Amino acid sequence: MTIEYVLLLVMGGVVFMSALIKAPKVGLEKGGVRLAARVETQIATGSGFKPYTGSNHDGRVPWVEKE
Repeated sequence: MTIEYVLLLVMGGVVFMSALIKAPKVGLEKGGVRLAARVETQIATGSGFKPYTGSNHDGRVPWVEKE
């Protein structure tokens, strides 16, 4: 019974750790370009780190296309 419990914990740990490792990588691959554009705009305009307040862009940086 103890061996099964330990194996179950190890398998759960492997699945949980793989999710912890993959999730930030996928998130940065998908959103990294948008984040960089937002930071670059805020640094260039000196507006601080607030949402973009351009006209008719729904809070997006205007040169980032909607997917």
